[in-house]
Amino acid sequence: MKFLERIRHKFVRDALTLQVGALFNAVGNFVSAALLAHLLGAEVQGKFYVATSLYSLLWFLVNQGLMQATVSQVAAANSRGQPDKVAGWTAWLVKASVVFGLVLAGLGFLTLPFLAEHVLDTDRRVGWWAAWMALSPLLETPRVVACAAMQGTRRMLPFAQTENAQEAIRVFLVIIGALITNSAVGPVIGTLAASALGSVVATELYRRDRLHADSPLPSFAAIRKFVFVAPLLYGARLGVKLGIVRNLNALCMEVVPSLLIERFGSSEWVAYMRIAQRLMRVPLMFMQGISRTALPMFSERAALKDIAGLRRAFFKASVVSGLVITLGIAVVLPFLPWILRLAFPATYSDPVLMVCLILVPGFIVMSFSIANDTFYLVTNTLRVAVTISVVGMCISVVMLVLLARWNPTTGVAWGLTINMACSSLHLVYAAWYFRKHARESLPPGTAVARVPAPAAEDAPVAEG
Repeated sequence: MKFLERIRHKFVRDALTLQVGALFNAVGNFVSAALLAHLLGAEVQGKFYVATSLYSLLWFLVNQGLMQATVSQVAAANSRGQPDKVAGWTAWLVKASVVFGLVLAGLGFLTLPFLAEHVLDTDRRVGWWAAWMALSPLLETPRVVACAAMQGTRRMLPFAQTENAQEAIRVFLVIIGALITNSAVGPVIGTLAASALGSVVATELYRRDRLHADSPLPSFAAIRKFVFVAPLLYGARLGVKLGIVRNLNALCMEVVPSLLIERFGSSEWVAYMRIAQRLMRVPLMFMQGISRTALPMFSERAALKDIAGLRRAFFKASVVSGLVITLGIAVVLPFLPWILRLAFPATYSDPVLMVCLILVPGFIVMSFSIANDTFYLVTNTLRVAVTISVVGMCISVVMLVLLARWNPTTGVAWGLTINMACSSLHLVYAAWYFRKHARESLPPGTAVARVPAPAAEDAPVAEG
């Protein structure tokens, strides 16, 4: 009981630390959107968001849950006091991230300009901006690896500091770029520069945390020892399963809507939609601390085969997050017209407010689903998540296309609300799963229940 009590206290402490960081990032997102609106105007700002969405489309299609898979395995190894496994999984992420970054950069320059001109029927320059942004994953590799190790070993203070520094640098450089160039080129350059500088800051914060006697973070030498012997595909299956779940959801929520509005509507409405989504996500930021702490904590529960504790933690996180976010939306909504008039040009207020009101019901339903992907990962039921996500995406994309053609301005927003409401299906499955396994330990093959020790002559990392 003392162990579980200690975990609960650490969970709250970690969640609060990440919560402060998430709120800082939310403020940064809002500030950058508002300043870009004044500096660039709706059309150019929309073009920049289209370029970001094009790059994100490629990123989500290629990236396969590398960081999330690493965090879960690092957390399991750290909970058992196995530093070699922590170093092995971190080394695997280094290798996989570099390969992924090279592939993404090559595909970006080969495909994105063509997609912009011939599929979206927009300016070819938008595709080139997106292609240049495809260099970001390579530049961000040190930061991504450092964050995965910090999150998996529950060093949440340096983790939050790393993300906050990255966001502050990004906002500053993107705005400076827009101010200097008066075009989308400046924000693109600012994004790339922020990726590089963020990695420098992350490396330094990682090094400083390593100086603490109680730090479980692996040394650079320990990571380097496993990089060249880590089989590239060894953790791929777990990453692919988790990546599909998260990526399909992100594609439907973030990427496809912007591209459809650009194709059937206008760049201005792309900007309105993105700003409305960011505003509606502000209440969601109140639960990022819980969502990010849930993965390592749930992984520890699963490693101990404590299904009763896992069930309590899952539903508590889901219900608390849903209620808090719903309350946050109810509090913010009456002030939204005033916020829009104060922060954005006059032409933004009415269309952004209209989109926000359409999105409200969907965001409320989705707020209860903050721990879904973590549940699927630690219970080894990612196949179910993949099935639900694939079927849901096929239906969602068809619906979004039809609604975008029907109403090029707000049709996509209505489709997003319906799509978000369907996230309740994951909660229904989770309830059935826990009811079925109420008197059992976690089933064999649970993602974090068995992580064999790495060996230099064999596989330095493992997956469940």
